[in-house]
Amino acid sequence: MSTSRPRGRPRLYDKETALTTMQRIFWENGFSATSLDQISAETGINRPSLYAAFGSKKDMYIKCLQHFAEMMGKRTENAILSEPDLSKGLEKVFMQAMEIYRPEASMEDGGPLGCFVTCTAPAEAGADEEIREVLRMVLDTIDQSMRETVEVAIKDKKIQPRQSAEITGHLLGCLLNGLSLRARSGTSRKELQLTAKAGISQILA
Repeated sequence: MSTSRPRGRPRLYDKETALTTMQRIFWENGFSATSLDQISAETGINRPSLYAAFGSKKDMYIKCLQHFAEMMGKRTENAILSEPDLSKGLEKVFMQAMEIYRPEASMEDGGPLGCFVTCTAPAEAGADEEIREVLRMVLDTIDQSMRETVEVAIKDKKIQPRQSAEITGHLLGCLLNGLSLRARSGTSRKELQLTAKAGISQILA
């Protein structure tokens, strides 16, 4: 009678949950200051299993950057589609972003501030080409999303900005990224939201 070996213990963690936990750690501490031991301790996954599932620490970080960018992209699309008026749709995008960039609890517990990508990747991008490419991709994707939204509004004669759709989209992207840095510095959510509304109004005028 033949016997078969057990295939090994099944995976006891959820990949999505692990990515979310890793993202929070990198967000709070940055890439360089985050250790594999810390990731292992907070995810509850031993280092060999981490390597097997996610690769090196840099691989983990890049996966987290991509995970965050995908989540924000979906939120942006849903917010724009939920409002027939472009200005209102953009305000909704920015207000939702400010809730993430400047959570209410952040002043009390030192939680993450600002955009995960634009507030952690630039410090590494100068010396790491792969991270620099991911950062560039995220920034270009933000600009493209804004530009395409503006192009539709211009075509439907809902707005007539002073500059091209490409420049308008770029300006909106710059406004969002600038507010992210302000959030990282500790600017209040109320001030960020007021600045966002004023900025959108000026750019679309």
